[in-house]
Amino acid sequence: MAITRNPNLGPSQMRMRRRRLFLIRTSIVLFFLLVIILGLAIYSGHEKVKVQTIIVSGNAAVSSDAVLATANEVMAGRYFYLFARNNYLIFPRWEILERLLYEYRTIKEIDVSWESWQTISISIVERKPHSVWCGDSNQCFFVDKEGYIYSQAPSFSGTMFVKDYGNVSTSTGEIGQNFLSKQTYTQIFTLIDILDQKNMKVISVSFDGSDYKFTLENGPEIVFNNKNTFELSFQNLFSAIETGNLDLEKEANLIKYIDLRFDNKIVVGRPALLEPAGKK
Repeated sequence: MAITRNPNLGPSQMRMRRRRLFLIRTSIVLFFLLVIILGLAIYSGHEKVKVQTIIVSGNAAVSSDAVLATANEVMAGRYFYLFARNNYLIFPRWEILERLLYEYRTIKEIDVSWESWQTISISIVERKPHSVWCGDSNQCFFVDKEGYIYSQAPSFSGTMFVKDYGNVSTSTGEIGQNFLSKQTYTQIFTLIDILDQKNMKVISVSFDGSDYKFTLENGPEIVFNNKNTFELSFQNLFSAIETGNLDLEKEANLIKYIDLRFDNKIVVGRPALLEPAGKK
């Protein structure tokens, strides 16, 4: 709209006229924007653009019904009271992912994506039990291969997995905590695998904040810490066994504990005495 200068209008009147035209134009633009937004908001809830199907895969411990219920709850309602949250194009993908990870600690990874028109997929990777952490109440919880405590375990599971004790605050709840850091947990269970290959089966591991303790199925407890590397500490034990200075097969019932917390030697605790063993 062009402004024609009227020679009878003064400068102040011209400014008022321009301001009035600006407000009219702005009002018209805002009106049409509002109409468009309201139209899109209304259409966003149309059946043709709603999420109609959710495909859940990869889950075993967490039921599909539970996953669907959580996803539908997250998609209920509207963004800013305008746009439908269950719209296929703008559904809250990341909010669904974060909510599922928070509510179901058994889930390790999730991928929420578009599958086809009006269909989305939720692909789940669940944690697998690697050991169990047990508290003072004798209630045990599954621990994955990274040391993460994620789910209550049935009572019979304690005989199937290595038991972990200590280093977890029960005041804040066991689930969602780590028994040990990922790196330390991996190192500890690498040692347990090595001992198992040498016919020394570990049935439990505990950590009190400074010292670690292995309990053998047939034999004594093994005490050690991280003053030296774990490999070096146990190399002294393996050397003592290989050289015949320590016979865990014949003397297992006569040994209370094996202490590996000393440089280049081990200490064997017996019922009546302490006997050093091993080589430098």
